[in-house]
Amino acid sequence: MTEEVTTLALDNVISDEDRAIFLMDEISRAARKTFDERAQPIGLNRTQWRVLAQLIKDPRLNQTDIAKRLELESATIGLAVSALTDQGYIKRRRDPADGRAWRLALTKRVEEILPDLRRAADETHKCFWAGISTHQKKALLQLLAAISANARREAL
Repeated sequence: MTEEVTTLALDNVISDEDRAIFLMDEISRAARKTFDERAQPIGLNRTQWRVLAQLIKDPRLNQTDIAKRLELESATIGLAVSALTDQGYIKRRRDPADGRAWRLALTKRVEEILPDLRRAADETHKCFWAGISTHQKKALLQLLAAISANARREAL
């Protein structure tokens, strides 16, 4: 008995918009992996450096805010915060307005690793932006900002 082979009509299934989203995801994953490898000698895992990055961008965030922004479980963020506290990079205090929430603050010790983190980021950027002009980067940034705004509106 022979099996009939059917040719599927898949030519127009994946659009250019699909390809763009796939590429953004691929670039994001590759950038995280590359930066992780460069930041690993500093002694931080991905979640830990992402927590620090969130606090550097917005020091008012609490542990719950960071979990939401990173789309990670509270327990995962709690473990990262505990490790960062043990390493002396952040301090954790109960939020006076909400006893269930933890307020986080960067310590001076973070300044010791910032040059190494900056170097890891710069090396990653050098690799990813090779052959891309300043004008092209600015245009891409504008496009990505617009797409990000659309995505945030859609998520509401």
